[in-house]
Amino acid sequence: MTTSKEIHWPEYYHPKNAQLHVRNETLIPAKADAIWSSLTHAPCWPQWGRAQTSVQILNGDGVELHKGSIFRWRARTLHFDCTVVEFIPHERLAWKGKCGDVDMYHAWLIEPTDEGCLILTESTQRGGMTWLTKYITSRNIQSYHRRWLAELKKQPECKKQQKS
Repeated sequence: MTTSKEIHWPEYYHPKNAQLHVRNETLIPAKADAIWSSLTHAPCWPQWGRAQTSVQILNGDGVELHKGSIFRWRARTLHFDCTVVEFIPHERLAWKGKCGDVDMYHAWLIEPTDEGCLILTESTQRGGMTWLTKYITSRNIQSYHRRWLAELKKQPECKKQQKS
């Protein structure tokens, strides 16, 4: 499975300029609006069986991500301060963030297919100790993204539309 669309990488975060790059994709038998709803309701992510994770939207309505949303994402011992930089409903969502000296970029693409939607998620990191920890960290992020995609398939909106 390969999407025909590509991530709109800012030059600074482009994989060619990053020490770490992770790409995952899956097919979800649901409509784009259901997937979008699950992704943009960031404070609900920890309820997806993600122990030791929390998300707090610091501006806007505090419930849903929008272009320019600032949010704090904690995953175990990591704390990222993020800003949504790309927001095209039902198609594209991306944010940039910082955790100490590490800069990261995380993007999602939703591409409708005859079977539902192809979901692509890619992330890059640079700075800090990324050059030293990239092999261990990239495996961990790869695994984290696989679990995230698996949990996305289980979300009520997606499951409800799979039955329609």
